Amino acid sequence: MRFVSRVAVLGVALVIAGCNAAATPSPSPVASVAPPTPSGTPVPSPTASAAASPSAVPSVPASVGADCSRPSLKTMTPGKLTIGADNPAYGPWFAGPDPAAGSVWGNADPNNGLGLEAATAYLIAQELGFPKPDVIWTPVPFLNATQPGPKTFDIYLTQVSYSADRAQAVDLSDGYFDDNQAIVFYKSNAISKVTTVDGLKDFKLGTQVGTTSLTYINNNIKPTKNANVYDTLDRAIAGLKAKQIDGVVVDLGTAYFVRDVELDKGGISELPTIGDQEHFSVVLNKGSSLTACVNQAIGALKANGTLEGLRQEYIVKPEGDVPMLK
Repeated sequence: MRFVSRVAVLGVALVIAGCNAAATPSPSPVASVAPPTPSGTPVPSPTASAAASPSAVPSVPASVGADCSRPSLKTMTPGKLTIGADNPAYGPWFAGPDPAAGSVWGNADPNNGLGLEAATAYLIAQELGFPKPDVIWTPVPFLNATQPGPKTFDIYLTQVSYSADRAQAVDLSDGYFDDNQAIVFYKSNAISKVTTVDGLKDFKLGTQVGTTSLTYINNNIKPTKNANVYDTLDRAIAGLKAKQIDGVVVDLGTAYFVRDVELDKGGISELPTIGDQEHFSVVLNKGSSLTACVNQAIGALKANGTLEGLRQEYIVKPEGDVPMLK
């Protein structure tokens, strides 16, 4: 795993600090193409707002004076906090060595606490009074996590961007990470020479279903050919490798992983912010009694600089800038 050496030590250190302070995925068979359906909100650039705190647009108002002591928190399993994540779990959000033989996790095991979202999840859990032994991780497909209905988790972290539509189906916390979109491609493809968003219109693009990446394609790029929409990100990557598409639109952090781990001679172009600041939110059941307390935990981690420290370590310092389309 590319991210092991640079994240392992600091990732563990940050989790410990937070406690005191408050194998490459195997591409699945390519999915059939479905008509694109917009959902979500366009996104900004973290490089353009490197010092900015993650946005706060909760789907429900924070409760004033909420009792967030551990004994008062109602969780799926008494005394435990169940955290969901998509599977396979991609870097730099989830990192570390390949999962152990027989593990349900593909690519990275979030139980190790490495990667920006795994570390953030444990820090939130700690703020709520749940030490690492009292955290249970469970794999949940991205689309299942954001749809209406009962959940198999207390909280869920897998690059879920806030949108008003999603907030109708689930509770979405204040933002813990500000992000933007990017396009990944092979350098040998003519798309690598494009310098503007408008220049992407005539290329065949693809992405995962139900994501703000799909929204960005439909609302901002507005390609002349319908985008290929895949059930999972690994299927979108497989589509790129099979030359079904010219480029995959994903969030910038994931784009680094796809370029560096999945592709041979891959490239990235960052997409400009259009509209509101995109941020990642924790997903909870609609009307969850935990939502206000999760927002309090995120607020504390922002205030003490821990979330910014994670962003600097896992995103900014390792990867640096990439070309920004105009």
